[in-house]
Amino acid sequence: MYRKTNLAAISVLLLALLAGCGTATKSVPTQSATPTPTAAMVIPTDCEKTGMLSALNAIVPDSLYIKTTWQPAAGTELADFLNNGGVACSYGLQSQEIGITTLWVSDAKGLYENRVAGWLAEGYKKIDIPDLDESDAYFQIKKQSPTQEFHIWRVNMKYHGAWIQLSCTAFAQDLATGYPLLKAATI
Repeated sequence: MYRKTNLAAISVLLLALLAGCGTATKSVPTQSATPTPTAAMVIPTDCEKTGMLSALNAIVPDSLYIKTTWQPAAGTELADFLNNGGVACSYGLQSQEIGITTLWVSDAKGLYENRVAGWLAEGYKKIDIPDLDESDAYFQIKKQSPTQEFHIWRVNMKYHGAWIQLSCTAFAQDLATGYPLLKAATI
């Protein structure tokens, strides 16, 4: 009888221990989504091998690449671009002073960030460009008037590790007008 009682007690004890453990399920470790790294933009090295001229021709027909010998003054944005492996390209109708100048440079040295305070002081507005994967952008427009001699349309944007600047003349009357050019500058 001692044996039967002992076995019964042990059986009850084992059942109680097993019941306290709950149901056994196989645990599958969850994997967190790994963000896909964004490829760094490749900075153009040849102004004639960008999509800018084609995009501009859709807006300003008969535009051409305007070969320019740049001589940037120290401390200027143009110097930031050209002295750091970037490129500056102009396209348009030179005789009519209609066109766009686009500049590209890697922002590995924080050149873009160093200019933000100055842009804000000059009246640039922080913007988000619809359907464009820029990480930061600033826009300024000043239309020609009796007190504004030249039409200014300029966007500075940070895109996949690059600083891209676009500056248009009179044909760009708002941000939407220049959208095809902004898109072309990122390809």
